[in-house]
Amino acid sequence: MGYTALCVGKRDLAGSTMFLLEETRKRGLRPLSSNLRYKGEAVFEPYGIFDVNGTKVGVLAVTSPGLSRQTRADGVEVLDPSARLKSMVPELKNRVDVIVLLSNLGEFEDRKLASTVDGIDVIIGSGPGGQRYQPLRVGRTYLLRGHPKGKSVGKVGVKLNSEGSIQGLNNELHQLKARLPVDEAATCKIKKLKQKYLGNRSGVQGSKVQGSPKK
Repeated sequence: MGYTALCVGKRDLAGSTMFLLEETRKRGLRPLSSNLRYKGEAVFEPYGIFDVNGTKVGVLAVTSPGLSRQTRADGVEVLDPSARLKSMVPELKNRVDVIVLLSNLGEFEDRKLASTVDGIDVIIGSGPGGQRYQPLRVGRTYLLRGHPKGKSVGKVGVKLNSEGSIQGLNNELHQLKARLPVDEAATCKIKKLKQKYLGNRSGVQGSKVQGSPKK
């Protein structure tokens, strides 16, 4: 399918920050987070600027502060999303025509951002909250959400007026269902991974049972 940019979510860091960096680079992905720090450093780009049919689109991302204890112990810190956006959106606004925010905060926090941070045109959200087939407008900001766990694919058409502001927005959300053709390559890979990891785990469990003392 191809991805232009992705938001670093709190669960993406479960395998360590450096692991995520290495894996995304291998696959040519561009992870973004404007409020995440690793051992005091900003290891992810805060935003990206993309040319879409002659329109400059700025894509920002914010990571949820709700990290696990293990992730925090690994040296990960998440700065206040609202404070970071209030300082970065004006900077980006001078360089682009449209600002899109990828948010991992959940719908409740996305609504708060839309009402307190000026200049965000579209928020594409994940985290707590349900899917949204039609965009919700809060002030001048449109809020969009797909199904959780990658169960849908969204397509958004944005119409700009002569001044470069959003005049209208058309959202299509297509839920992925079982009628889609099976990806044989992916199925084969999953099967091998299960054999490798579940097989080893069952073997360890078996040895523990055999070595248990009888009472």
